[in-house]
Amino acid sequence: MPVLPRSRAKNARCSCRAGLPVSTIAGSSGTMQPPAFFHHNGADLAHHFQPGAGPLLVFLPGYMSDMTGSKAEALSQWAAAQGRACLRLDYSGCGASSGDFLDGSIGRWTGDALALIDHVWPQGEVLLVGSSMGGWIALLAGIALKSRLAGLVGIAAAPDFTVWGLTVGEAQRRQLEAHGYFTRPSDYGAPYRYSAALLADAPEHLLLDGQIGIAAPVRLLHGQRDDAVPWRLSLDIAARITGDDVQLHFIKDGDHRLSRPEDIALMIAAVERLCAASA
Repeated sequence: MPVLPRSRAKNARCSCRAGLPVSTIAGSSGTMQPPAFFHHNGADLAHHFQPGAGPLLVFLPGYMSDMTGSKAEALSQWAAAQGRACLRLDYSGCGASSGDFLDGSIGRWTGDALALIDHVWPQGEVLLVGSSMGGWIALLAGIALKSRLAGLVGIAAAPDFTVWGLTVGEAQRRQLEAHGYFTRPSDYGAPYRYSAALLADAPEHLLLDGQIGIAAPVRLLHGQRDDAVPWRLSLDIAARITGDDVQLHFIKDGDHRLSRPEDIALMIAAVERLCAASA
């Protein structure tokens, strides 16, 4: 089964290292700016918040990715140019946030995102943009936000990837027993690590076994050359969302990252239209 690559450029650094020097975090203006930190659930969560008009735009990174990825930066830059509020964040154990990555899980990272949203934007509407695993977290956070959710954009959204995307055989079980995690090769540096905590928590947050209770508009973007998340998964997600305003956009030559300029333009266009609709 495929593994989920980081949602960032191939030459980017490995992002999932807690406590990275703040000088490595790029601000929305393209200059290096230190993140702010918010203490939640035993970790200091790194984030960049720029105030502005609502709804608050929130970018949710993929597995072993962080808030310095090209799509997160592009969204932040567009929001700044439009005078819109925007939040980028690193989950606990990832990027510049403190904590151990191996303690992370879908539930914990969703809680991180919701805590930061409540911290910077305690009232008002929220528009979520989630890439890959971040799409799973966006769907869970959207359910939790209820009427505060103005819209959701999923980019190769990967809910339930622990079910359809990971095979835990005898070799993986031995690694889990010995180390608390197992590894998969990566084309981007250090191997991917899948922890016992992640696998134990994920069944509590599965979405593809029933309806997905989101009434707000949803836009799903997916490349049909995605070798990590099958593009047909977006069809399943759309069918399970309870709201009627769901649109899918397939990019025939698009890969998993959808980080080319023309792909990012599609993301921004979807966000812009949802912002206009919520005004």
